Amino acid sequence: MIFLVLGILFLFYYFLCTKFGGFHLSMLFIWLAAGLACLLLAAVEYWFGRIPVSQGVRMCIICFFLAVLAAFAAAEGLIISSMRARGPAGLDALIVLGAAVRGTKPTRALKHRIETAAEYLKKNPDTMAVLSGGRGRGENISEADCMIRELEKRGIRKTRLLAEDQSHDTEENIRNSYRMIPAGAKVGIVTNNFHVFRAVRIAKKMGYRQIYGIAAPYKSVLLPHYMVREFLSIVWELAFNRKRNSK
Repeated sequence: MIFLVLGILFLFYYFLCTKFGGFHLSMLFIWLAAGLACLLLAAVEYWFGRIPVSQGVRMCIICFFLAVLAAFAAAEGLIISSMRARGPAGLDALIVLGAAVRGTKPTRALKHRIETAAEYLKKNPDTMAVLSGGRGRGENISEADCMIRELEKRGIRKTRLLAEDQSHDTEENIRNSYRMIPAGAKVGIVTNNFHVFRAVRIAKKMGYRQIYGIAAPYKSVLLPHYMVREFLSIVWELAFNRKRNSK
């Protein structure tokens, strides 16, 4: 019964995510895959009964899931610890990470980043900003251009804004943006709260110092998806780096 309930919940959340985020939402497949896997296990259990498993195998399965749960809890703790980051006053520059644009309008996630950047720039008139994000599928303009337009509407002078419109992921955002910022500058990375920890971690891994996270709010039914996505991204990055460094 538990597999049936979990399968239904996962599939329900999958369709909820498609409604609010669209089918192109990053890593959306995890909910569909989890839902179908649980329904398959429920069907196997219904037709064939419980599959006999030795005590040793059962203990291995339990230990594996406990290890995954511990890793998930540790990663989520780090993510949550950065969700209220504000950064110090007087930074030399901001890097505002792009998010999806619908036509020419910012999505909710991007709008929150723009508003947070505008608030900081108004309080710190000597700070410049690099708006980072290329043009993706379904976008009529680049994410960088969208952010500049919206910041100008909020009273930020265009002379303080630089567009970096060639990036398509967080690593490219940060690497390309730093090429437009003087060496040794104190920099704040503006992104949604669930993304701050990983964004700052990526920047530090690249060797940049004096880097600070600035969290934009994000309240949506999509937040659980993004929290899980961040965990999987951290695991992937750790595994990939270990494999690359071992060559």
